[in-house]
Parts: sequence; structure tokens; C-alpha cells
Amino acid sequence: MNRQLDLLEAPSNLGLRPPSPGVEPGTRRAPLALRAAGLNDLLKPSRIVRIEAPAYEADELRVVNIRNLTPIAHYARSLAAEISKSVRSGSFPLVIGGDCSILLGAALALKRLGTYGLLFIDGHTDFFLPEQSATGGAAGMDLALATGWGPPALTNMDTLAPYFDIRNVLLLGNRDLEPRCSASIPTAAESGADYWDLARLRRAGTVSAASVRLHALAARVPFWVHLDVDALDDRIMPAVDSRQADGLSWAEIAGIVHAAFETGRAVGMEITIFDPDLDADGAIASTLARHIATWFRA
Repeated sequence: MNRQLDLLEAPSNLGLRPPSPGVEPGTRRAPLALRAAGLNDLLKPSRIVRIEAPAYEADELRVVNIRNLTPIAHYARSLAAEISKSVRSGSFPLVIGGDCSILLGAALALKRLGTYGLLFIDGHTDFFLPEQSATGGAAGMDLALATGWGPPALTNMDTLAPYFDIRNVLLLGNRDLEPRCSASIPTAAESGADYWDLARLRRAGTVSAASVRLHALAARVPFWVHLDVDALDDRIMPAVDSRQADGLSWAEIAGIVHAAFETGRAVGMEITIFDPDLDADGAIASTLARHIATWFRA
């Protein structure tokens, strides 16, 4: 990286269901867990900002099937202000979440600034409408919301829908292939995005194929990087809310991230869904912190 690094802590769990009755999702503790694991010391960012999230509610009486819809919109605006400040100054914002609903903060910030694309590395597509969700969690709908699908309170903040044109979205690594109930939204594969599920990506050569597609994206627009750590192999990253077998290796993730940075067009990045409550001895946090640091030092 040839830009100053801003580390923005986004301790939100608003987009997730309770893991059990009366228990909050642990993703809100991820920034502090990674800080304790040495991430901030390893990265040595020029600026560290913590953007506190609204209080979590289970929101079981919701009218629209998105928990904490209004607090998520409020938090997106708070995040957008800090992300915009960082991008405008020429720095590179690294946002440590938090659940995937924090994507809306980056999406709103970037749409305010111009036209941007999105590299979406995730074990799920997160491209669903509320009526397709069994959990009511915005963390499972964030890509749909960021590309204009869903309730206007989240998709059309500041009348800026869609925040990302779906044709400027590159999806890598999905391995959640279970069908959902039908709804008035295409599948991710049919959406117009550049879609590479895990099997297809590996058949083409994970890093080389990602690099080709990233250069194609970068030729059109600068882009944001979304990394949900559940894209990683479950054997090395079990501390997530929605586990699945298989996934990308550390080397594959590093190769994709480096390819994104090498285009010179990545403007910022977010890392989501790590849950310290599922990492009793802190070993996963230490490993994750160490790998994140290498992406920015290499």
C-alpha cells in the first residue's frame, strides 16, 4: 500500500439474529479482540477511529423482515461520514466489523463521492430479499441492499439508490448453493454481477482468475473490498455465525487481496463476521490479525 492507512472500528451486530434467546451476537467485540491480538500494533495506522453502533435489539416484532432496520440506517450514515473523510483525504480506510450490514456505510459513502465498484469475497452471496430470509438479518441481505433491492429505508438513503451498479460487482467464493424461496429478485448468478462461486473459481485457478476479473473491474471503476471471513475454510475460521464446509485457504485469500491492491484501484476494505465469542482462547483472533497485517505489508 502506498497510502496512509486509516483503521475504522465498526463494532456492529445489528444485522444478525441472536445466537440464542437473550444473547447478543458477538461480532460487536471483533474490533477489540483483534486489537488485543495485536492488529493495531502490527498495522500502525495513521488514524484509528471507533464508530460506536446503536444498541442491539432482537427486534422480534419487526414489520419488515429486517432486524434493527432503522438503527442500521442510522449507523450506515455514521460510518459513511468517516469513510468519506478517509477516502477524500487520499487515505485507505480499513473497516474492522462487525457484521456484513456495515457494507451499507461504505456503499453510501462511495455513492456520495462518485461511481465505484465492489469486490465481494464471501462464503454467501447475501443477495436476497427480506421475504427470503429465515433470520431477518441484514447481514444476509447486504449485497442486495447495496445494489438497490429491498426496502427504501436501507436501499435509497439520501435518494442515492443503487449505491453500486450490479454490473460493477465482482462476487468471489460463494459456496452456499441451497435454494431459497422464490421472490422478485434474480439469483446472484443471474443478477448481472461478475459471479464466480468457489467451485468455478477453483476450476479456473483461484488467484489467476480473480486477478483477471479484478483488472477488468479496475479498468471500469475504482472499487471497495468486502471480505467476510466466512469465505475462509471452516477448518481455519470456525468463529463465524453461519458455518459451512470448505472455503478458501489463507494463501488463496492473500492472493486475491494482493491482486486487488495491485490494480491500484482499491479505495478501501472491510472485514466482517469474525465472532470472538466463538474463539475461547483467542487463537483465531491472533491468526487473523497476523494475516491481515501481512496483506498490508507485502
